[in-house]
Amino acid sequence: MRNHALPVVYVAIIAFLGGWFFSLLSLPIPWMIGPLFAVLLAQFFIRTPLKWSAQFRNIGLVIIGITIGENFSLSILQTMGTMFWYMLAINIVFVLLCLLLALITAKYTSMSLHTAVLASVPGALGQIIVFASEEKKADLAAVTYFHLIRVLAVVSVVPFLVSGHVVQQNIEATASPLWAVAVLISMSFLFAIVVGKLHVPTPFFLGPVLFGILLNIVQVDIPVISLDVLHVAQIAVGAHIGLLLTPSALRLPKRTLLFGLINVVLLMFVSFLCAKLVMTMLNYTFATSFLSTAPGGMDQMALIATAIHADADIVTVFQLARMLFLSFIIIPLLKKYSARLEH
Repeated sequence: MRNHALPVVYVAIIAFLGGWFFSLLSLPIPWMIGPLFAVLLAQFFIRTPLKWSAQFRNIGLVIIGITIGENFSLSILQTMGTMFWYMLAINIVFVLLCLLLALITAKYTSMSLHTAVLASVPGALGQIIVFASEEKKADLAAVTYFHLIRVLAVVSVVPFLVSGHVVQQNIEATASPLWAVAVLISMSFLFAIVVGKLHVPTPFFLGPVLFGILLNIVQVDIPVISLDVLHVAQIAVGAHIGLLLTPSALRLPKRTLLFGLINVVLLMFVSFLCAKLVMTMLNYTFATSFLSTAPGGMDQMALIATAIHADADIVTVFQLARMLFLSFIIIPLLKKYSARLEH
């Protein structure tokens, strides 16, 4: 039993040291990016297999989600009608760009068009990889690499791009007693499980966000989560992402590795242009606009928004719209495309 726990303990120690080191350097979101890079690099030097429980990551997402939900402004829901066309336009632009990238990638690499489409489409990491794993004709390693390198790029590069555009706030509300916070997190975790039964995407993040909004609607006095607890949550998520990209995942043709990087750069550039458009049309800050349009997961973008004091509820709404667009339009179309290939 002790031997089974050691790989998890190693990851916890490495992740904490990475967060502590990045914090000393005053880098953006040190307690997520630090663990991410520390765990990622450790895999190349430590022969002992490293492990991290998915439940730790889920608890981290729950804490981050409830923090966003309890601060969610209900007025945002009233303005979603105004933002709808902008969100739809951004999603269409991204999909068209990704289809173009897929065609180019398939032409200049050994990847099939089917694999290239799955690798290039913007969306939640988990959803696309799970879908790709069910496709017999898809190269799962290539699809995983493209999406993981995108996640790593987004969570490491985006904070540096947007941190200078936000006035950091050092005022922290008085944290509630630990027992009250524990009750809140437990209730949020149970709510996330219920939401997951309804097949809602990223339930351990979106569920607590919805739970926090519901508590606000009924005007319940929600316990305040301390920064230390938030840092633990960020460590849990950062360590999980760091373990996703393993050394074996990089054993791909050089052209595939290169096009994965090109894919990320082009998507980030388009995100930058879309962010400028959102800034102009909706008068949001650059940080909020860029995090809203960046091709990262909803949970990661909302986490970054919370850490740098951007408008996390706006970011969540934009990223939620993309996730719903992916779940109800893109994946069904991909399934039809896959079925046609099999005949």
